[in-house]
Amino acid sequence: MSENLIEKLRQDTERLVEEMRLEHEAEKAVYRKYLVNGFDMLSKPRESLDCLLDPILPRTGVAALVGTSDSGKSTLLRGLAMAVASGRKSYLGFELRPLHRRAIYIATEDDEGALSTLMQRQIEELCLPKEAFSTLDFIFDTENLLDTLDKNLEERPADLVIVDAFADLYTGPMNENNRVRSFLNCFSQLAHKHSTLFIFLHHTGKRTESLAPSKHNAIGSQGFEAKMRLMMELRPDPERHDIRHLCMVKGNYLAEEYKHDSFELRFTAGLNFEATGERVPFARLKERTEDDDERERIELMRAMREEGMSYRQIAEELGYKSHASVIEALKRIA
Repeated sequence: MSENLIEKLRQDTERLVEEMRLEHEAEKAVYRKYLVNGFDMLSKPRESLDCLLDPILPRTGVAALVGTSDSGKSTLLRGLAMAVASGRKSYLGFELRPLHRRAIYIATEDDEGALSTLMQRQIEELCLPKEAFSTLDFIFDTENLLDTLDKNLEERPADLVIVDAFADLYTGPMNENNRVRSFLNCFSQLAHKHSTLFIFLHHTGKRTESLAPSKHNAIGSQGFEAKMRLMMELRPDPERHDIRHLCMVKGNYLAEEYKHDSFELRFTAGLNFEATGERVPFARLKERTEDDDERERIELMRAMREEGMSYRQIAEELGYKSHASVIEALKRIA
């Protein structure tokens, strides 16, 4: 065998070995991308969940704020985006911990002029200069939204992306779990790729005001709720028109103390929310119904009877036309 042939075989062998090595390295890279070693994960010093708004909003993932129309959902989320961009230290009484001081707001319901007018009122009350919001970007054209977000987040990382509103972007049937989850999964992948938090604004169903705040109040399928790391409901106060209640209705990593009582907020004249420091049990946030009033009247009737009052005396005391009405009311509940 000639020396030239031997040299060629040697070179071919080395090239083949190098190609196999590179292919193996590529396979290892894929492995490292999708799998995390348990020892390595546990060796990282983490005492608690990393949060954007400590301790309620995680730094990464997808979350939702739901509520009835005109409850102030857009205002609250816009205020959060403004707080992130302007470098405020807290929002609604919680510590704010942005890394980039940048937020993106996707507006499907309001145009540029409407949002500008609303923000002018907000920043006037907050006494902040317009320059403080140079890192707050708005997207009004949602065509090719995922590509637009991917490129923008690659070039300019953001702490927060607000999607206002979910129902305007997702046009499929709300009751199809798989389609809803598939749609949200695209945003979840973006959130993890760019280490940011997406918050979707969504609506609650009709007549949910008569129910206690719950993750089940959101319109649509269980697929929407299941995909969220955190779900909040913004509930108007049943009696005070300037009070709202921020309720943590889902959040497996949240302590129980956050999940049963609301965080009371005041809606100011300048369209801002501020924490009052008060908390209210979810059960007290239901709107009163005629059934509630009737139930209370009957309980009062029973108490009066136990005190020895006659049906006629109870009727006169409570304003009923005759004692027969009292008897009938007590029979219905008996």
